[in-house]
Amino acid sequence: MLRDTRPRLRAVALLAALALAACRGGSGPIELKVTKNGFDPALVRVARGRPVELLITRTTDETCATEIVIPEAGVNVPLPLGQPVKVVFTPSREGRLKFSCAMGMFGGVIEVR
Repeated sequence: MLRDTRPRLRAVALLAALALAACRGGSGPIELKVTKNGFDPALVRVARGRPVELLITRTTDETCATEIVIPEAGVNVPLPLGQPVKVVFTPSREGRLKFSCAMGMFGGVIEVR
């Protein structure tokens, strides 16, 4: 008797898609917003050795988060109000890269796997 393998294949395909989405490296821009509460999302997962493209839009003028600083990646980019800003870099090591505003009051982590 033959078994219907379609449900199993769908599950494997879904898991593969989720794994690729978790790595995010090279799969398109990762959108971040700067709100009155800071960077959203504050945790981003990417793949080591693959270009990372962040698309950041500052939606408020109520905080000091008017730029993004990622010291280990050499990033210090102004974030004009209401304008999407593209930040591209390639992480060379696994681990956690901290990002923040220039004053360090609002920030987050880029987890590199």
